[in-house]
Amino acid sequence: MLQRVLESVGSAFGTLAWIAGLVIFVGVTAHGLAWIVMRRRTATWVWNYWNGLGTTLTFAGLAGIGYAWVALGFHTPAGSALAGLGLLLLSAGLWMLIPV
Repeated sequence: MLQRVLESVGSAFGTLAWIAGLVIFVGVTAHGLAWIVMRRRTATWVWNYWNGLGTTLTFAGLAGIGYAWVALGFHTPAGSALAGLGLLLLSAGLWMLIPV
């Protein structure tokens, strides 16, 4: 009985540690990307090439979704991961192209 309780607590602790690590990883990555983008030279480059960058992201997202659908299949782990990444790229590209 005590062994099952300890296994449950250990499993819950492992899940919470994994989630905390993921949150820290996303935070550090976002901070690093923000630092890179907010430098004057990088910000100027992004501003000058905004439409081209948005178009590239849109087409890369569409290509990723298409490849995941046709070549890998959505039912495979690699296909679903690629489709998810393609959806993120597509939405970022459209966000850059369509004024809000």
